[in-house]
Amino acid sequence: MPLVLIVDDEPDIREVIQINLEAAGFRVVTAGTGEAALAAVRSEAPDAMFLDVMMPGIDGFTVLEQLKAEANEDLSGIPVFMVTGMAAPEHRIRGGIEGALRYITKPFDPARLVAVITEVLDPGAPTERELRRKVQAASLEQLARLERGDDVDLEADLHEDRPNDGSRVRLTRLESLPEAAPATPRLVQARERVGTLTDKQRELLEALAGGEPVTAVAERLEMSRSNIYSGLRRIARRLGLEGSDELLAVLRQGMLFDQPTS
Repeated sequence: MPLVLIVDDEPDIREVIQINLEAAGFRVVTAGTGEAALAAVRSEAPDAMFLDVMMPGIDGFTVLEQLKAEANEDLSGIPVFMVTGMAAPEHRIRGGIEGALRYITKPFDPARLVAVITEVLDPGAPTERELRRKVQAASLEQLARLERGDDVDLEADLHEDRPNDGSRVRLTRLESLPEAAPATPRLVQARERVGTLTDKQRELLEALAGGEPVTAVAERLEMSRSNIYSGLRRIARRLGLEGSDELLAVLRQGMLFDQPTS
């Protein structure tokens, strides 16, 4: 049974990925920091790794760099899939250059993660080293084009993975959310009910509307993260939305307020 290491500082994300991988027959271990990830791979080398970028302490790029610099091929040859909310072209290209086989942006479809890892671990698949070299070559080409000012089609790049049907799943309150939210009757109803929110509730929504991480908003508003989560659940119920995930989805796409928030 293949072993997969999930590295992310958000428990929600670790849990969702773990549930889907275990249902597909994988054995899973998790780590919440870069330091814990490096310790885990040296304790038992996994067959593959899902690795976040933004984490306290050692970030994902540092973990990736150290892993690929290992003299022990059991460690340097671990297939790594970056799973992150950092979607800038430079970050995606860097992931490929430094050795990640895929750069998967949040939010993502958990079933697609299972498909990606199953494909790479298939006995008939090319080796990690072969795949890594191919992705690195493509990434270096994309970097040269970017520096020349040419158009860069990162969606077609080898080290970025996106679901073809656009059906991304909302996974966490702390990361970027789906690229579009349909104008359903429930959304229309939510817009109509915005006026019933308290000033404090609206202040919270406006603070989160720009995509700022919940941790940063909590610090700025002098609130705990748990209080923010509770507040979002109450707001979602008042607006008739299906939980805080859907609330943030429509909020961060500018679909909740009639006019953009400041």
